[in-house]
Amino acid sequence: MPQLDESARLNDDAPRCPSCGKRVSAAALTCPACGYELLPHRTRIRCKRCGNRIPADATVCPRCKGNPHADRIPPIIPRLAAIFVGVLLLICVGWIVFRALTTNTLVRALNLNPPTRVPTQVILVVYVVASPIPPTATPTGLPPVTTQRTPTPTSRFSPTPTRRGALTATPVPVTPTLPPGFYPMPQLLAPANTTVYTGADANILLEWLPVSSSGLRENEWYEIKLTYTARNNTTGEYRRHYTKETRWTVPTDWRNDLSADARSVKWNVTVVRVDGLDPFASLNRTPISAPSATRSFYLELN
Repeated sequence: MPQLDESARLNDDAPRCPSCGKRVSAAALTCPACGYELLPHRTRIRCKRCGNRIPADATVCPRCKGNPHADRIPPIIPRLAAIFVGVLLLICVGWIVFRALTTNTLVRALNLNPPTRVPTQVILVVYVVASPIPPTATPTGLPPVTTQRTPTPTSRFSPTPTRRGALTATPVPVTPTLPPGFYPMPQLLAPANTTVYTGADANILLEWLPVSSSGLRENEWYEIKLTYTARNNTTGEYRRHYTKETRWTVPTDWRNDLSADARSVKWNVTVVRVDGLDPFASLNRTPISAPSATRSFYLELN
């Protein structure tokens, strides 16, 4: 019995091969008559990235290799991002160049403008303080009265060569640090050094500046020390006096104790702290300041 052709078994509703017109099975992938490849009917969509038509169930676009269902990024966004990054880099480079020029880093690195040398200058400031001098006569044979203090140069600062645009260092005055409870050295005012007084009744007034704006405490005193040559030519004799004021008048009762040949008297002032309230009766007198400068005066009796 002869076999029936495969196409004879197909009904009239079966699809035909587009190449030879033979009816084929709906599940056939190739035409049994001519071998034409039959593609099943599939729904197609357009890729959202490249716009190519692809099967709807495809997960990867065969053209752009991307997700066909993902929304496409507008092309202006990458461009704006690139412009922003470029502007940011330009600002950074400009700032680096500006700082290099203003701080002379680039100039010194390339040796374009070596630093100029500034000539050294010495500034000398002299303070002259005049002290009141009572009108007195100077006898023959005695040294002249000094009317001025020796000028004392202040600290000086010599600037050194520096690069252009650098800050110039400023000298900082050094203030001596006093121990706790100590006063600065008393500053003498009058009389001027080597002042000459004539007559046994001459008024000799010693004056100095206060060491504290609030005054001394109850057990603190100014100690005035007078050093002289005694009548028996003993040198180094001295007397002390204590006061709370910043002036003291030298008494006249001790002037006869001076030597007839050496009538020079040296004096200075020191701040002391005593035990109790009476400095003369106290056995402990502790200096709480450095002694002042020592001055001298001459007493000429008629």
